Amino acid sequence: MLIANVSCGKIPEAADTVTLAPAVTVAEATSITGKVTLKGADSAKLTKVVDVGGNPFCTGHGDIIDPAWRVAADGALADVVITVRGSQRADNLPAAAPLIDQTKCEFVPHTIAIQPGQNVRFHNSDLTFHNIRIARCEAGTHGKGDNMDNFGQPSRGDENVKTFNTPGIYRLECDVHRWMNAWVFVHEGVHSAVSTADGHFTISRSLADGDYVVEAWHPQFPQTLSQTVTVRGGKATADFVFDFAKAFQL
Repeated sequence: MLIANVSCGKIPEAADTVTLAPAVTVAEATSITGKVTLKGADSAKLTKVVDVGGNPFCTGHGDIIDPAWRVAADGALADVVITVRGSQRADNLPAAAPLIDQTKCEFVPHTIAIQPGQNVRFHNSDLTFHNIRIARCEAGTHGKGDNMDNFGQPSRGDENVKTFNTPGIYRLECDVHRWMNAWVFVHEGVHSAVSTADGHFTISRSLADGDYVVEAWHPQFPQTLSQTVTVRGGKATADFVFDFAKAFQL
């Protein structure tokens, strides 16, 4: 398995000037599947309850678990973004834009992957004031990057829509409830997936037979993992193992 460095820093948004590659029809079909695991750490020790500072609304929902690490007892690692290098944008996307909800004082889901030009809906389902601060950065540091937008959502049902034109990694934060954060990963094309609670992922767009570089990114690591896989008969597998010793030690 190869390890690829990805630089990190503050990057200006270029949504007004970026030229997107033409989108093509990419068939919906399972192509690459696999599992992501974490070694070198006790999952129970990584499970931490957030200190909400006595916030009267948020305490009413019970314990809130820090989303930084979602690790199962067997080491299965969630919220890892898997991408295929050289992926094309697709013009046959679902009609509904992906949704990130603010509910019970958490962003749900914690991580999504989209292609350039897609919209994301940001919704407030809580009876309390939330906001969504969006900062664009890249893997490699734990910095927040450059602030791009800040949407205030004072009431339940408030919603904003943002188009993400530029590939990159975007961190979401709520300034009112500082433990709330999430990620939008804008890949160059449609071949991406996010690992689930059991560590598994499925890239559900077709790939022609051949060799592809597949990468795995998680926000707690300064480096992505990378490997070359061979697609035969339209299918391949790719498993990734992150080493906790190489995570950000904060």
